[in-house]
Amino acid sequence: MYMELFPPEIEIIRKRVKRMTLRIRTEDECVICTIPWYVSKAETLEFIHKNKPWIEKQKQKIRQLRAMHIHREKGMLLYMGESYRVIAVEHATMPGIINQEEKIIISSINTEDESQRKEWYTLQAHSILPPIIDEQARLHGFAYKKITIKHQKSKWGSCSVDGSLNFNAKMMITPEHVIHYLIIHELAHTREFHHGEKFWKLVESCCPDYLEAEKYLRTMGRVIEI
Repeated sequence: MYMELFPPEIEIIRKRVKRMTLRIRTEDECVICTIPWYVSKAETLEFIHKNKPWIEKQKQKIRQLRAMHIHREKGMLLYMGESYRVIAVEHATMPGIINQEEKIIISSINTEDESQRKEWYTLQAHSILPPIIDEQARLHGFAYKKITIKHQKSKWGSCSVDGSLNFNAKMMITPEHVIHYLIIHELAHTREFHHGEKFWKLVESCCPDYLEAEKYLRTMGRVIEI
């Protein structure tokens, strides 16, 4: 066995896939290249080199979005698409009290502690998402097995073949219409597992403004921070 050495700005993922794919990680602009097991280092580097114009274009997009300052200010939390001022009260609960009119959160959370921020979003997601998912499932006739909510690096959600739904707690940062779309998207997979024409027609019938939500996820969604 030996370790293949690639430039530090490139991360290689070998999987049981049929073709090579590229994506750019927003956090550090690292080039993520997923390749089949049998592809050599030389073939991989050639593939990356051929796609260099695309890579640079994607990195430029990320920098432009980052320049828009879609990030959390000190003492604040981003919640459902808006910025809330946090009033820290030592004996308050972690979820706290959310005043949507005045955009204030009263909580014991230390907003400068990332682990506490992640915990706060997870608690909010567990409180808010399940009733909405149940309501939308009943309204549109979907059936699912269970709901799992946790923090994930890239995926906003997923649906397994047995109808189990998985959601990223980070979605609590996004606006309500985006949260609604993400829920509909995964529920739709319980009926249409693949992203085919039937799937997108089903999504549109349940969420007519889904393209607006998709646009948000492709732009703002790539750079918002916990």
